[in-house]
Amino acid sequence: MEQPTPSSPLKQKIAVLGGGVSSMTTAMELTEDPNWQDKYEITVYQLGWRLGGKGASGRNQKIANRIEEHGLHLWFGFYDNAFDLMQRCYQANNRPLNKPLATWQEAFKPYDLVVLEEYVWGKWEHWPLAFGRNDETPGLQGPPPTVWEYIRHILAALHTQHVTYAKAKAQKQAQATGKKAPGCLPPFVAKLIGQDKGANSAEHHTLFQGLEEWWEKIEHLAEAVALDVEGRLIYAAMNLVQSTIDHNPNHHSLLLDMLERVLRSLWLKFERKIDEDPEARHLWIATDFALSNIRGIIKDGVITKGFDVINNMDYRDWIKSHGASAITLDSAAVQGIYGLVFGGYKEFTFEAGTALRGALRMAFTYRGAMYYRMQAGMGDTIFSPVYEVLKKRGVKFEFFHKVKNLRLDADKKNVEAIEIGVQVTLKPGLNEYSPLYDVKGLPCWPSDPLYEQLVQGDALQAQNINLESYWSPWKDVQEKTLRRGVDFDIVVQGISIGALPVIAKELLETSEAWRKMVKNVTACETQAFQLWFYPDVAGMGWPYWMDELPLSGTYKEPFDTWADMSDLIIRESWPDAHYPNNIAYVCGPIQHKVEYDKWNFEDHSVPQKAYDRVRDRTLDYLQKLSHHLWPNTSDGKGNFNWDLLVDTENTSGIARFDRQWFRANIDPTELYVLSETNSSACRLKTDQNGFDNVYITGDWIDNGFNAGCVEAAVIAGKQTARAILGHDRKIVGEEDLV
Repeated sequence: MEQPTPSSPLKQKIAVLGGGVSSMTTAMELTEDPNWQDKYEITVYQLGWRLGGKGASGRNQKIANRIEEHGLHLWFGFYDNAFDLMQRCYQANNRPLNKPLATWQEAFKPYDLVVLEEYVWGKWEHWPLAFGRNDETPGLQGPPPTVWEYIRHILAALHTQHVTYAKAKAQKQAQATGKKAPGCLPPFVAKLIGQDKGANSAEHHTLFQGLEEWWEKIEHLAEAVALDVEGRLIYAAMNLVQSTIDHNPNHHSLLLDMLERVLRSLWLKFERKIDEDPEARHLWIATDFALSNIRGIIKDGVITKGFDVINNMDYRDWIKSHGASAITLDSAAVQGIYGLVFGGYKEFTFEAGTALRGALRMAFTYRGAMYYRMQAGMGDTIFSPVYEVLKKRGVKFEFFHKVKNLRLDADKKNVEAIEIGVQVTLKPGLNEYSPLYDVKGLPCWPSDPLYEQLVQGDALQAQNINLESYWSPWKDVQEKTLRRGVDFDIVVQGISIGALPVIAKELLETSEAWRKMVKNVTACETQAFQLWFYPDVAGMGWPYWMDELPLSGTYKEPFDTWADMSDLIIRESWPDAHYPNNIAYVCGPIQHKVEYDKWNFEDHSVPQKAYDRVRDRTLDYLQKLSHHLWPNTSDGKGNFNWDLLVDTENTSGIARFDRQWFRANIDPTELYVLSETNSSACRLKTDQNGFDNVYITGDWIDNGFNAGCVEAAVIAGKQTARAILGHDRKIVGEEDLV
């Protein structure tokens, strides 16, 4: 990509459009370049009054400064680039230690337990999964595993589950007979070891060298007592993969032969137990799921070509094609992979390679804990310190600047002008908008603008105007046009892909690649609600209340995920008489694809209708579904106890429900980016988008991870900064290692 001619012989002016994760990452990375101010002037143009994009949150100044999110946001332990960014940000911000969230360690709390919800035998059941903790620190500590190494990780995890099952079985057997189960070398392994010499005998020798001695040794290990043949073979396979780093097709064939025998043997043993024994069912699903993935990885060439080679198939269809049983395909384990990306249950496709890459990274490359919770709102934890650091470094922020149109030059190669609607006027004497306010010592973004700084503040309040909504009837106070060579040289287009049909019509008309990207990189609307309860989770009847705060997924749509976010109560300002002991965050997808050509922003009733639908769905959820998670909040017959909800106004009945928080994410900038089948092939790279002075950035571009999450957005932002700076350094996680 050619560097544009700067407006100044010394500096290039960079217009950053949008204040989401990726745009802010680009700005952070650029301003860490030595003497960056001698090279660039950076200005961020942001719709409304706050940064954050889909990750924005606000504080409700009228109700206890409570945190109000777009939805549930968690940081997985494999977010290497994202954690590295925040570690550098917190260090640069250098907040005093007597202030809240002074360090990144204080801002992120590790968690290990996830509870899947599965519908079996005509009812909902809990499936708790405890992920082990390790001694690593989240952040950059090396590249992810190769695909072959991932196979060993899969087998190691599977072996652990077989050991757990075997221990429980051995304990029961010992109690009944007083004897330990004997161990023996499976006949088909003995046959493999002693088979006649032939073309593959040397390979067999290498793979099974020492297996007899290992078998004798493992008999004496406590965890191997009563371990079934299948578990022992999985352990052997794991060690064999580890011992053959320089693997080849013969190794692959032998490994597959072993695992096929494992699966057949296990099914013969478990076929009659599936419908009556949850532990057997879960072990079968885990084994069948793991081995169908390994089969596909080997047979479809992922092991040598990388994950994208299978993106032509939906993930569920892909594992089905490699033998996954109907029980597994309909299980919470598979549903959970779709739920992570708001894929719903059979509502949207999820390209197999991207799904597999993300699942393996999440399960096997996390550092410290499987996931982390921010200890305030995402705006407070992420975007407040980022804003403070960038301000100190000299980045300019233009809030209330709504990008309306990107206009090309005559050659259709550069963005020549950026048309912007200025939404409000600052009061006399104010040179810039100050967006943050203090909540118990923490700089926070409000849920509404700080009206006292705005000339139109009273009118905005009186008309209940939402300046972040594309459906708002509010008329801009000024039309501004930024011009290339005067106001900007470089455009960092970080506004999410859902807005491109609105703001980039000329670019779409000019570029077939852009049209193909917008058509295939689809997005969905999402919905969320938050409830504040007087009782804690134990009082509400959650069965695992003695463990850590719960995270529950794969429940019935349209709200499939719930997290107890009670650790945030301390960050809010509740009076003693109305102090909550539990905060529930619940979210899910709105299950239809967005049709951009049917948007009518002149219909100002759309946001209220969407809000009402989320409110009604939440009401239905509480009356019909909440008793599974919170048995003590209702009688299971649709009679929810409204008195359990916190309300500072002391209303009664369902009016207390209406004082909670409901969110419909329907605006173009708020849509969740999906990774449907074959969509990665349609994504464009930041500096290979066909326009000379435009860099695109976000979790929607071709960033190498290509799934909707903070890590993908940060990788994209780093790629954008790298391209502008002309560096060639690699970014961890942007390429598959084979």
